[in-house]
Amino acid sequence: MNINKKIMSLWIAFISLSVLLVIYNFIPATIMWYDSIWQYKAKDFDTYKSDFQIVADLAYREYNKGQMKSSYINVEENPDGTVNLNYENINTEDFVDITMSSKEKNSLEKIVANAFRDGDLAYLSLIRTYENQVEFEIENGHYSLIYRRDKQKPKFLNKLSYSKGHFKLKKISDHWYHARFVED
Repeated sequence: MNINKKIMSLWIAFISLSVLLVIYNFIPATIMWYDSIWQYKAKDFDTYKSDFQIVADLAYREYNKGQMKSSYINVEENPDGTVNLNYENINTEDFVDITMSSKEKNSLEKIVANAFRDGDLAYLSLIRTYENQVEFEIENGHYSLIYRRDKQKPKFLNKLSYSKGHFKLKKISDHWYHARFVED
């Protein structure tokens, strides 16, 4: 009986050690993977939430005019630090600059200068607008900040481009989500 207890103790120790090694190897990789998919997310969202809201409202205003050929607005940063928005007109196919109030322009400039990274094409380049959704998309396409008017969880991300993959969501607050496209 004494030998059986020793063998049983050795098996329990072996199984426990195996489980610990699996957990030790799995958890850091999971944490690193989770952090890497959100590496492009907007920085300090709470600080700039009101600025994002002002720009989302501006995007809806332009979208509702019905003059945009596609559902996106280009974000163009000038060398002097100012930022312009434009879209392709549905009738003329010319690009039209969006007229902004000083408050809207100031909010947009704060977002562009502070809320996104500069490297790895992680700067804000497009604002996509749909009936109930505005997406602030970075140039490399790996991340969007999404505003939902109706508080519903987004069911799509940039429905024009992404067909072979899915996207991960991370809720920030009511109406607001981080979204990351993941290829299949």
